[in-house]
Amino acid sequence: MVTGGGGGIGRALVRRFVAEGARVVVVADRDIAPARSIAEQVGGFAVEFDAASESGVRGLIDEATEAHGPIDIFLSNAGVPGTMGGPEAPDEAWEQAWNVNVMAHVWAARALLPEMVQRGEGYLLNTASAAGLLTQVSSLVYSVTKHAAVALAEWLAIEYSDAGVRISCICPQTSAS
Repeated sequence: MVTGGGGGIGRALVRRFVAEGARVVVVADRDIAPARSIAEQVGGFAVEFDAASESGVRGLIDEATEAHGPIDIFLSNAGVPGTMGGPEAPDEAWEQAWNVNVMAHVWAARALLPEMVQRGEGYLLNTASAAGLLTQVSSLVYSVTKHAAVALAEWLAIEYSDAGVRISCICPQTSAS
């Protein structure tokens, strides 16, 4: 399962999972056209989904599990840039970034961890950003939410390390080229 799989890092990871032997790949994205395109290219399945609500995340997981069985790897990759600037950012921008960049990871963990712990295996892979390790001076909203995403993954990795469930967080950085 790859959320935000229709483009960018998500699309690249969908291709990589298939190259590494993934049998079933579910490509989830709020923009269904690119999700369908990459799913068709790799023999996967596209699902339209919005990471901004718990019901959206749970619905995606339920639909995929019902159709394809237990989820072995869940890549919570969907993200939003938030808004530029500092504390003056509107509450709506904070809420959207908080829900997509942080809570979507929480909601996926809530939905998936009980079954993964019971099986003694599973992998939650969360995309944050280098801004979650350092900062992005142009956007307080993005920096704060990505720091929270890193902290969440770290806590989950420590808490579930003895349960057979792996948790990782990738923190890509944009390169100027």
